[in-house]
Amino acid sequence: MNDRESLYEIADLKLEGIVGRLSDLGVRDYMDTLNDFTEKFPEMEENLKSALADEDYARYTKCLIVIKDALEAIHATELAQTCQREVYGITKMANIRHDKLEAQMAYILSNVSMLSIDIQMLDYKRRQAAEQPDYDGLSGAGSGADAKPEAKPDAKPEPAPDEDEEEVRKKTILAVDDQMIFLGALRNHLRGTPYHIVCTASGEDALHYLKNNRPDLFILDVIMPEMDGYELAQRIRDRGQTAPIIFLTGNSSRDSVTKAITAGAADFIVKPVNKEQVLERISKFI
Repeated sequence: MNDRESLYEIADLKLEGIVGRLSDLGVRDYMDTLNDFTEKFPEMEENLKSALADEDYARYTKCLIVIKDALEAIHATELAQTCQREVYGITKMANIRHDKLEAQMAYILSNVSMLSIDIQMLDYKRRQAAEQPDYDGLSGAGSGADAKPEAKPDAKPEPAPDEDEEEVRKKTILAVDDQMIFLGALRNHLRGTPYHIVCTASGEDALHYLKNNRPDLFILDVIMPEMDGYELAQRIRDRGQTAPIIFLTGNSSRDSVTKAITAGAADFIVKPVNKEQVLERISKFI
């Protein structure tokens, strides 16, 4: 897949009728624009959070407009429109509801952070392809963003004694996070889906579960006490577990994303988690 075709993999970029008109040089320039966005977004995000924390709603609105303009520049039009609607809503409020703004900001930043991470993963794969001329897409079970998801798990997970036949047939996801609120959100989002989620609150608990089970997918929080997601990912691979790993993160900085990819990330889910994002990310692998 060439650079032009790969751009269409990022769903939040609305590129119909745009990329096709660009020259090869134009495509490269556009990719540079995307990477520039990922470099600048953490600062934009911090400015927005700071303005809201200070209850400086005028500055908050200006910061939101900066993000909107940056999204428009890279053709992330639907996300830009979401920011614009928020700006319009704030200007029409007779009384500012701080809790409502906090919830909306979290939703916006979650989606924009996910876009930033998607762009960085695309750039990572491009650089891998440049270093390996025979690179043919995702390959290597344990190498993060360049790892092909398994067609089938090596072995069926052993069900808990109280699982019924329907649960046994479901694909098993092992989710690890020390914060129960996020595990609870994942459980709620996966109700009524063809997935069975097993939740543990620590890396040690997860490794104990893996002694007798082989999940079809891992969802690991990045920041955890005693054993963080990076170390846990390595220990999972050391035990011969080859299922794809999705990292839960609230940090879309380049250093954080690169470290996660190097540790084995096949994809990411950004906190606070929302159902649409969770199901879309999981369905890419199982």
